Amino acid sequence: MNLCKIWMEQCEAASGIEDEFGTQKALAYLVGEKFLNFLEAAEKDSTFQAELPAFVAEIKRIFEPWQLAECLEKARLTEPFDPSIYEDADPEDIEIERKADLRRCAADLLVVERAKELLLGSGSE
Repeated sequence: MNLCKIWMEQCEAASGIEDEFGTQKALAYLVGEKFLNFLEAAEKDSTFQAELPAFVAEIKRIFEPWQLAECLEKARLTEPFDPSIYEDADPEDIEIERKADLRRCAADLLVVERAKELLLGSGSE
């Protein structure tokens, strides 16, 4: 798998999405989906980590800082946990799901904050 080629193709696709559907859709695709997934993979794989600086630079070339900031303010936002959707479930199962939801939200928060650091910070990586 050639990671460089993958993120480059995703950046090219984002340009096409922007032309056809607008900047918000392109940001959601490239930054809100592909880049955040790439960041998660980079936490576990040095090959992804090595590609981050170039991917970050290309995203910064495509989008303005204010566009990135707006996108990242909304990235991976979810609705609060609603135990009522488990109305017939055992209270212990509901608690397990609540804790799992908290873990997912915390992981999402961390990856979005890392993206803000890379895309809106000094860019020293």
